[in-house]
Amino acid sequence: MIWTAIEDTLPPVPPARRLDAAPEGLAETVGLTAAHLDSRAHTVEDFERSLDGLVRHAHRDRYPLARALSSALGHRYKEQEIEAQRLGGVDAVVASLLWLVPGYSLKPEYVRRHRGHEECAQEGLELVIAARLREVGYTLMSKDPLPFLLSTPTWDTGALEAAELVERLTEYRRLGVRPGPADFGQALLRIRRGDPAAGAAAEAAARLGTAEGARLAAWLGPDGAPAPALRRVVEPDPQVHRAWQRIGTTAAQVAFLTGERPALQREFPESFHWLGRPHEGFTQCYHWHQGHAVRASVLPEDRDTQAAWLLPHITLAATADDHGGAWMLPHLALLGGPAGPALHAAVAAGLGGRYADSRRPAVEALLALAARGELDAPLLGRELAAMTALGTVKPNRLADAARSAAAAGAHATVWTVLAEVLPALLPSVRGAGEVLAVAASCAERSGATGPVPEAVAVAAARRGTSAVVAEARRLSAALTGG
Repeated sequence: MIWTAIEDTLPPVPPARRLDAAPEGLAETVGLTAAHLDSRAHTVEDFERSLDGLVRHAHRDRYPLARALSSALGHRYKEQEIEAQRLGGVDAVVASLLWLVPGYSLKPEYVRRHRGHEECAQEGLELVIAARLREVGYTLMSKDPLPFLLSTPTWDTGALEAAELVERLTEYRRLGVRPGPADFGQALLRIRRGDPAAGAAAEAAARLGTAEGARLAAWLGPDGAPAPALRRVVEPDPQVHRAWQRIGTTAAQVAFLTGERPALQREFPESFHWLGRPHEGFTQCYHWHQGHAVRASVLPEDRDTQAAWLLPHITLAATADDHGGAWMLPHLALLGGPAGPALHAAVAAGLGGRYADSRRPAVEALLALAARGELDAPLLGRELAAMTALGTVKPNRLADAARSAAAAGAHATVWTVLAEVLPALLPSVRGAGEVLAVAASCAERSGATGPVPEAVAVAAARRGTSAVVAEARRLSAALTGG
């Protein structure tokens, strides 16, 4: 059905911001690195600028950098020698510059052997980060360290402009530098495919006449396109998913099977291969509670895949005594790539969270997507209707989340969403009256007019003064101007 309504006035969404260049001075580089390592926030900007600054200064003159790092950060590394797997993040690079890491523990085969089998998406993302950091550390211990990194993002989301990567590859060719496999692989995953100039960048990459240029050109074509996720309704097998059984989430749930990406498995280092294999939810994962934006920046242009991996952990917040992983939703909403069905399903599950603080991030994500013109309100409504039928989303929790979104100015959006939900609730689902009340209020506030949904008309025609009947009549009057 089509309704007319006054356009929403939504909270502004902060645009993606270009990263500042790496610090030029030695003191600034060391200071930024120390601040990043001492911070719990671990922003993409600080992580990437610290890393790129260390690489650039080590290429120019390693020894003054090592002395300054030893003075500022030597207290962090009390042992004489530390294997790389015991160090996280930029610490692995700093310790390498201080000759505290044995070179063998930085080699790709050692990373694979000691990380073992990854159980969840966050572990797969971590493996890519670890491989990239250890590759950097290994090159810094060589006689000819890299002049700069290829994968440093353009934007604070982690996205990288294709034209910038072409410029970096051109400079590598001029200097006769061979790219690091993990660094180049991460650069490809960060390419912003929606850039109108991507076609010109692909042509320029092909003209480089290098293997990396050819790979970039192919990646900007079909090779690099994210694989669509397949929606399924799944009942977890208790024998396989005992962790889910213990917390009471064995009922049927919406899940997405992420597609296979052959090029990612065929042409990238082994540490990237997990990301290219098909995966379904219901894996045991504890990383969502401790994660940060740096992990999401591994795939900054594929938010729908990340949402598919996150969905089971958001569902925990709706079906179990758990706050789930919904807190990541606002960040995913601001990443690139299609805002597809998996992202909408993740927002839907988040709106049904048991606790108010687990619903709040889903509301923020809904508002962000709507403000960016990326929200498919009817799709979100249909997903909510399906999850209500499965019992994943409870009407009273949905009503509370919808009220919060409406209070932020999204009256027309919320009405369009709830219009798809109401047929699943009426005539008799407990809590339908609360949802109807929010729908009626949003229709009134947005000036929505149009046909009355059949389920609402039937409820309004019933006798009595129940909340369902009263709110159905109120909504009918709003839509017809009665």
